[in-house]
Amino acid sequence: MVIYSFTQIYSSALDRLRVLKLNPRKTIPYYLSQAGALSVIATCFFIPFSTAFTALFSTLAVLFWILSGNFLKLPEILRTSPVSLVAILLFLLFLIGLLYSPAELSDGLSNLKKYRELIFFPIVISLLRGKRWAQVSAENGFIAGCIVLLVVSFGMSLSLITSDRFGDSLVYHITHSFFMSILIFWSAHRAAHSRQDRYFWLFIALVALFNITFVAPGRIGMLLLVFLGILYCVQRFSFKMQIAGFLLLSILSATLYFSSENISSRISGAIDEIQTYEQGSSRSSMGMRLDWYSNCLVLFKEKPVFGYGTGGFEVAHDNLIKDTAIKPTDNPHNEYLFIAVQLGGVGLFLFLLLMSMEIAASLKMPKPNRWVLQGVVVSMAIGCLLNSFLYDSLQGHYFAFISAVLLAAPQSKSLTYKKSS
Repeated sequence: MVIYSFTQIYSSALDRLRVLKLNPRKTIPYYLSQAGALSVIATCFFIPFSTAFTALFSTLAVLFWILSGNFLKLPEILRTSPVSLVAILLFLLFLIGLLYSPAELSDGLSNLKKYRELIFFPIVISLLRGKRWAQVSAENGFIAGCIVLLVVSFGMSLSLITSDRFGDSLVYHITHSFFMSILIFWSAHRAAHSRQDRYFWLFIALVALFNITFVAPGRIGMLLLVFLGILYCVQRFSFKMQIAGFLLLSILSATLYFSSENISSRISGAIDEIQTYEQGSSRSSMGMRLDWYSNCLVLFKEKPVFGYGTGGFEVAHDNLIKDTAIKPTDNPHNEYLFIAVQLGGVGLFLFLLLMSMEIAASLKMPKPNRWVLQGVVVSMAIGCLLNSFLYDSLQGHYFAFISAVLLAAPQSKSLTYKKSS
């Protein structure tokens, strides 16, 4: 049953490969558009575990978007998709920020490249709109990628696969725990909706929970899992059942804390780092973050409207900490403060507006797409408190691609699965 269910994840995408067979009634732009959709699907699959392949297939998606003529739909997409419009405005502000940034042009362009994910919102929507098979396959592809990351992690922990520089994962532990918490959230929703594959998704959720609890470290995933658990209760249950759900979530959290040294040591370590924090002299993970956060507030007050420009954070921060013991950094590990220093209050407003517009759009979507998109926004919003996730490649692509995939879906019915009784 488990093997059968897993193989069904890609069935619709594999079946659709036949569209690439030559048909005299189809035009070249049609095939290029189909190739663009397949590139989006491939990107979604690789997002959880491969920066190189994510970059490759996302670049191919842009190329096919242009060659197929889908770029001509850009005005219509921006008119009908407020989320895409805000994303492009934020990217344009980063582009304008190059003009007044104190950073070298090469450094500014390198920083701008980190935020290229913003332009994928209208690109993915235009490539996938009207292609239900591609929307389904892209979401399923992302989940399949998360499962691959999960399986490889266990293989490494059991010495069946050679561990790399990231320990028991293909990616950094922050990224790994981030995607595991998302996999648990999505699997829980699918288990609640699917009759045929309910036990498969329950199994995946439990295995991923075991992985994040006992195998792979990563405090951000643990924190995010709590917030996604709260969100799940709010989405699924009535008010009375929410109280019971919150109580159960608290009991589960306490049980995992006391039964897992992986969790207890990481959380206790974070608390200790905060309690022993001394400005300018702490070298712990949380201590350095607190230094950077306070410095960001100083820099923001100096230029609160448009900031220091794209790539200007590192230059401004290096000047601020000169002759101090504070450790230099190219980003403060907080996306909100990072954008605020670079683009000021205007840039921060656009970033918050982008996430708010996604929540507003989700309210018009059918369930469970509504819940999944809300989960995307919440995971990004929480993650950006302790990391610069829009700046980071895999998390940034996750935010842009998965959001756009869900926004491109039909609004009249569910994207993938039927609700069970």
